[in-house]
Amino acid sequence: MNQNWIDLNSPTKEEIDSLVLTQNIDPVVAKDFLAPTPTQYARDKDKIIHIVLHIPAFKHSHSTSSIQEVDFIISKNSVVTGRYDSIDALHHFAKQIEVNEILNRDENFHLFFGIMKEIYKSMADKLAYTGNWIEEIEKSIFEGKEKEMVFTISNAGRNLLNFKRVVEAHGNIFEFVRDVGTEKFDKEFGDQAKTLIKEWRQVMKIVNDQIDLLAELRETNNSMLSTKQNEIVKNLAVIGSILLPLTIIGQIFGLSVHSFPLIDNPNAFWIILSLMAVVMSISIIFAKLKKWM
Repeated sequence: MNQNWIDLNSPTKEEIDSLVLTQNIDPVVAKDFLAPTPTQYARDKDKIIHIVLHIPAFKHSHSTSSIQEVDFIISKNSVVTGRYDSIDALHHFAKQIEVNEILNRDENFHLFFGIMKEIYKSMADKLAYTGNWIEEIEKSIFEGKEKEMVFTISNAGRNLLNFKRVVEAHGNIFEFVRDVGTEKFDKEFGDQAKTLIKEWRQVMKIVNDQIDLLAELRETNNSMLSTKQNEIVKNLAVIGSILLPLTIIGQIFGLSVHSFPLIDNPNAFWIILSLMAVVMSISIIFAKLKKWM
């Protein structure tokens, strides 16, 4: 592979100054490597293409997501990458290059597309992991854990929406790389960019499908939760309607009136208790006939 790759991890000003001198890179472009950039973009600068690309990163705790950044300076036969933390995809690609050099293999692709292929493979793996997470959510919903899933669904949805927001911007950048790279370098570079755009579309389709599925699961979970709550309210109302007559009977017989029936009857307590039992039985039978319980 007759190309050069310079990978800078949290580069210092001295490293950037050395890069400007040895690689003949515009100082304005090189300066962007000193700190992360809040926005993603691509620009045409003399003989190079400068790209700032963000990459979504999921944590395996299922709870948080973050964004990593890779800056690229692309020329016909070289790539400079700048990053600000450890990125597994770049590490794996570096190992691949070492193996290819040992085995004397010559890969027929530009280094930029080799790096991006590894990055997109890593993102596809993250989406596969998220797909398993969604399957766990679906299983939990139908196991009666609707209440616990409210927060979990929101968390998964937030991660997927953040993923989509970050990756969606890649499309315009890759189209820019395709058009400018074809003109600046050669047609083969442009063809490789077209392949990268196809990979981007596949990843976007997966994330959009997962977002749609999660939205359906949210509706299902909300419906089941609402049904369960309505059932609880209905049961409480039925219990209240059964207890109400008993409460009224107890209050009536609890009145302090001298001429009250049964006041001198030694079996008054058991008579009143039996009356309550009859009323309660009638109320329960009536509720069951009405299918309230």
